Order: sequence, then C-alpha cells, then structure tokens
Amino acid sequence: MQHLPLEALRAFVSIYELQSYTAAAQQLNRSQPAISLQLRRLEELLETSLLTRSGGRIHLTPNGTELLEQARTLLGLNDQIIARFTEPAVSGQVRLGIPSEFASKLLPQVLGQFAHAYPNVSLSVTSALSKDLLKDEQVHFDLVIALKEPDKRITRPGLVILKQEPLVWVGANVELNYQHDLSLVVAPEGCIYRRRALGALRQANIPTRISYTNADFSGLTAAIESGLGLTVLAQSTVPDNLSRQQRIGPITLPELGEVSVAMWQADTTNQAARQLAQFIQERI
Repeated sequence: MQHLPLEALRAFVSIYELQSYTAAAQQLNRSQPAISLQLRRLEELLETSLLTRSGGRIHLTPNGTELLEQARTLLGLNDQIIARFTEPAVSGQVRLGIPSEFASKLLPQVLGQFAHAYPNVSLSVTSALSKDLLKDEQVHFDLVIALKEPDKRITRPGLVILKQEPLVWVGANVELNYQHDLSLVVAPEGCIYRRRALGALRQANIPTRISYTNADFSGLTAAIESGLGLTVLAQSTVPDNLSRQQRIGPITLPELGEVSVAMWQADTTNQAARQLAQFIQERI
C-alpha cells in the first residue's frame, strides 16, 4: 500500500502559491534542494509532472490542477485533526484587515484552512489599502496584514515583519499596445504599488500615463485583462489569469525591489486573534 507524503504535498502547494521554490523553502523551514527533491519524489510517485515554468511564473500542469484542491483538502484535514487533539478549544470573533490582493489568495487558502481547524472562530474580513489599515487611529481590527516600505523602521507596537516580497510588473496574457507612453492601471494615491511603479518609471525616464484608477482589486484586474495597461503587485498575489511582464514593445521594464509584508495585532489577550496570527505567520 502506498501513501501520499504530506510533506511533499505541502511543498507542492507552497511552491505554487508562493510562486517560488526559495520562498516555499523558507516557509517550510527547509532548504531549497530539499523542497525540489520532495516535489520530484511526489511526481515520481504519481508518475506525472505537476508544475511547469513559463513567462516568469510557475504554472500547474493539467494533473497539477487536478491535484491542487485535493492536496489542500488533505492538508487542511491534517491541520484540523492536529488542532483538535493538541490545542485547547478556541472560540470568539476576529476582525481581520487585509489588502484585497492578499485576501484573494489568503481567503481560499490559509483562512480556509484556519476556518476548518477552528470552526468556533468567526472571521470578519475587511479589505482596504495598507495605509488605511495601519492608520494610528484605526481600532476596527483585531489583526491586520499590510504592506510597508522595507526601509521604514517599525515604530508601532505589535507590528512584525512576516516576509519580504518581490514586486513585479503584471499585465494581460496578450501583447500590450505601446506607442508614446506606458499605460498604468493603479490604486489611488497612497498605494505602495502605485508609488513604486511611478518612481521606477520616472527614474528610468519612461514616459507614463495613468489610464485607470480603482481601489478595488477585482476592478483593477478586470481593467488589466481588458488591455488598459500594466500594474505592479507582490509576486505571490499575481492572479492566474494575468502574467508577469518584463518588456513592453521596445521597453525593458525597470526593477521594482521588494516590499515588506507586516502583521499587526491589536490585543494579545484575544485568544482567537492570537491563534490566527500564529496560523498566518507559520504559513506566510
């Protein structure tokens, strides 16, 4: 009788979700060669290829697509059983603030696993720009995930850095028409992505115009799919229907650097919020 190795399944899911072997290795506290070996042994066991690279992204093969949700289900059940028998019962409400692009990835993945592991915890999730989530007077959240510039010191009590995330140019899976300037699809003023994009293009002397502005992530991605322009996102949040871009016509797009993904907890006595914070930190 053969058994699926959960460690290899977790490596497979992490590589795809984080779009990086290195990030997956850091998340799982393993070396990159060990993560690659786990994936290779899983593919040998299942006698199929699961992941492939193209266009600067890691893609699922047809069999990888079929396995992904099943792997998430198995891992979620594993975490639920561990939590049920090794941790005290946790209940209560957690008000979570999170940027919408991270919510689109975290909600069906990490937060879904948490909800199964802790069914007595009620999650209330609000999406907003990081600058609004981290306002000093903001008291509407028990837990906040937000982006901040890496070079800024941490001055707020309870704020911790989860990881450094590369920023990438993102566009539709079609050739973008470039004539006299580069069209951008961005969030309103105050967005880190917007500020980094405009700064990098200005430094590279690339003519730019903002063709579309929207604070809603689904509105931005719809505009990009329609060919209205490029945007900037954290690497792990790029939707499957969009792709990383390195050149547009004759232009080589400039490097964007990294951004810090931070977490802030309002009250450490809230057991449910504390448990969610630990859950997120272990998986991000």
